[in-house]
Amino acid sequence: MTGKDVLVGFSGGVDSFYTCHLLKEKGYKVYPVLFRFSGKENLEKAKYYAEKLGLKLSIIDYRELFYEKVIKPFIEYYRNGLTPNPCVVCNRDMKIKMLYNLSEELGIKNIATGHYARTEFSEDFQKKLIFRGVEKGKEQSYFLATILPEFIEKLIFPLGEFTKKEVIEKAKALGYQFLSESQDICFLEDDIETFLSRYIKPKKGKFVLTSGEEVGSFSAIFKYTVGQRRGLGISYKYPLYVLSILPEKNVIVVGSKDELQKNSLYIKDIVLHVPYGEIDWNCVDIQIRYRGKIARIERIEVLKNGIFFVKLHASLDAPTPGQVCAFYFKDTLLGGGEITTLERG
Repeated sequence: MTGKDVLVGFSGGVDSFYTCHLLKEKGYKVYPVLFRFSGKENLEKAKYYAEKLGLKLSIIDYRELFYEKVIKPFIEYYRNGLTPNPCVVCNRDMKIKMLYNLSEELGIKNIATGHYARTEFSEDFQKKLIFRGVEKGKEQSYFLATILPEFIEKLIFPLGEFTKKEVIEKAKALGYQFLSESQDICFLEDDIETFLSRYIKPKKGKFVLTSGEEVGSFSAIFKYTVGQRRGLGISYKYPLYVLSILPEKNVIVVGSKDELQKNSLYIKDIVLHVPYGEIDWNCVDIQIRYRGKIARIERIEVLKNGIFFVKLHASLDAPTPGQVCAFYFKDTLLGGGEITTLERG
């Protein structure tokens, strides 16, 4: 193996196809590998497009492990009134991790995926780090917030300098028959509610205001998430939103739009790509959902249990327990963790 060998996560989709093409153009010896996670992967399509690039595709079955690491926690989060982000979990515990582990086993120096992000040497922190991709609103660095820092040294993201539209056009010019690609959660065959109903027994509960006044009822707690307005089925004098979910009481607290706004939050299970002490936290922004707004940190405190308390200069809309908070210095991803409450931390 040489320094120009690269192991590529390959699905047969347009992003992984063009990723391999770009790496070949740059002189890399490319080894595409398809991990079977959900069982919905199109193996024939992946083999076809690997062969079109003159590459031999390897296939490894991780369906059982994927269920334990991604699907099972996804179900349990909803059971407990949380809103998970399975794509972040998959990158951390499956996709990037398995590429890294396999590259170590095979002695391959580099790993790559079709994420719209960049890896570069950071002059600010004097190490290789992840940066936002160039396409504002569609770049995908957020989904990499909690991967382990040791993975980054091997990572290459060839698509970070392109827009999605550019990649589709360039792939088509190479003979890729692009029709459309689903952006849904990969293991869902139905909508989330239908999927969860197979695993979680519905239990009736009540909607209450912060004052404790009961304003309605619901059939199953997993149908709701913090910030939700539509589908509550409540007639009230002003629009109501989900403020918090209390599964232990089988209660959902609702309130006004203003009550959703928060200028502080708690974050647990932190992964930092840069040591804590090397970061000027007063210059750090947080992002609490993909394509979400950012807010500048005013103050940060590390509590005894390792949870971060973060105070912001401006309020954000509906920080949601279970979702991911990513830290950025300008366009540089510094890491991230899971939004929580002190009670659940």
